Amino acid sequence: MTGMNPIDWEWFDGPTAYRVYQRDETGCADIALKLKAKTGRGESGTITCALLPEPSRPGDTERTMQLHRDGEIHQGTFEKVPAGNYKLVVIAEGAAGFSTTISHVAVGDLYLLAGQSNMEGVGKLIDPERPSRAVRCFYLDDRWGVAKDPLCWFNEAVDAVHWRAPRERRADEAKMDRYFRRFGAGLGIRFGKEMYKYNGVPVGLIMCAHGGTSMKQWEPPAGAKRELPSESSMTSDSFYGSMMRRLAATGGRVKAVLWYQGESDAADRAQAAAFKKRFLRFVAALRADIGQPSLPILYAQLNTWLGDAAAFPHWNDIQLDQALVEAEIPGSALVSTNDLSLADAIHLDTSSLKRLGRRFAVLARGFCFGDETCARGPRPIDCRFADADRTKLYVAFEQVNGRLMPGKQIQGFQVANGDENVPIAECRRDKRDGSVVVLTFARPVPRRSVLGYGLGLNPVCNLRDSADLAAPVFRYPLD
Repeated sequence: MTGMNPIDWEWFDGPTAYRVYQRDETGCADIALKLKAKTGRGESGTITCALLPEPSRPGDTERTMQLHRDGEIHQGTFEKVPAGNYKLVVIAEGAAGFSTTISHVAVGDLYLLAGQSNMEGVGKLIDPERPSRAVRCFYLDDRWGVAKDPLCWFNEAVDAVHWRAPRERRADEAKMDRYFRRFGAGLGIRFGKEMYKYNGVPVGLIMCAHGGTSMKQWEPPAGAKRELPSESSMTSDSFYGSMMRRLAATGGRVKAVLWYQGESDAADRAQAAAFKKRFLRFVAALRADIGQPSLPILYAQLNTWLGDAAAFPHWNDIQLDQALVEAEIPGSALVSTNDLSLADAIHLDTSSLKRLGRRFAVLARGFCFGDETCARGPRPIDCRFADADRTKLYVAFEQVNGRLMPGKQIQGFQVANGDENVPIAECRRDKRDGSVVVLTFARPVPRRSVLGYGLGLNPVCNLRDSADLAAPVFRYPLD
């Protein structure tokens, strides 16, 4: 493991360099360690550990403890360690003793990142988010390190479900990935840096996303109550199983889940029809299995699709189901992506992924830390015609941060009556109320029409609020 001298012990279970421990409600975490020293390297002597703030400052308190010995095993726990960065010094006394230092151990907040390619991050590695020691990643090879794009190296994964090459070719393919990969920028690092800027607490990203996966592939195993696997168990035959194993390996608790998935389900009618039910079941199982019934679930609504409409005929269906899920899962919040730019027909580009990371951070501030200055972003709440002729429609939004933007030339709305669209002459923000959009029509809107936002193939959308949270794709019936 990183930060350890292999001659000092046969095995070690505890802090490694850049590991982040999830703090509890009091802002602290327990840091446990257990080791078996090699023969002649302190196995029969006293082993003392010291935990020191890093960097050290005058007046800092050093925590020390002597490991308890049980046969050949030495173990102990630093209890109630406050949020911050530390280094661990392990000293075995005696002629054959040793001293080892493990730096960059942190107590902070862990976030689980899962879903498919837009969460994985496939932006071009041109001007990706710069790494920061405050933001770490638990990579797919179960190694902690500073978070640096790409965060997903599938052929280096511990769990075979992530491999993209046969076992016999995996090592060679992994090496080639390191030489030639040019894509892999994502949203995670920007999200982590925004959270660190907000509260000064180290951030750990547990990356579990995998491109091309459907909601069916993320289904939890059926049957009796599942339990969080032990850190040593190897549940690698499913994406859910791999995720649970990796959660166990990082302590079993996280601050929130960041989720971006649904593209694959939009290609098939049966998959799309089952999407909402599967997502609800996934969230319920995850919360139950890790014992966090109120775990915040922050998820992205699908972005726009620029390709052939026939390839993903249920794209809007998934988007609309995602909008409905928010009301059915307490402690969940949707982040819209329909105004962001793409690198290809389906994937957000690097600059948009950075922007999305910042949007996720706004939601996390509100849902994880109770920050009342952070609303979840514009949500339609009411639609009313201002005149008997039905040519001026007021669309009111709630959960707006500041006011809606832009002030005029708002794009993305449409009104349909059957197969016919009603022309919109003007769309602008109400001059008296910054949470209302006013649509003016060239002719009266027939009854039983439907207002839509962000629907169709490659819509142009630009409605957002002062915190840069965008309005979601939605459909609203007009009486």
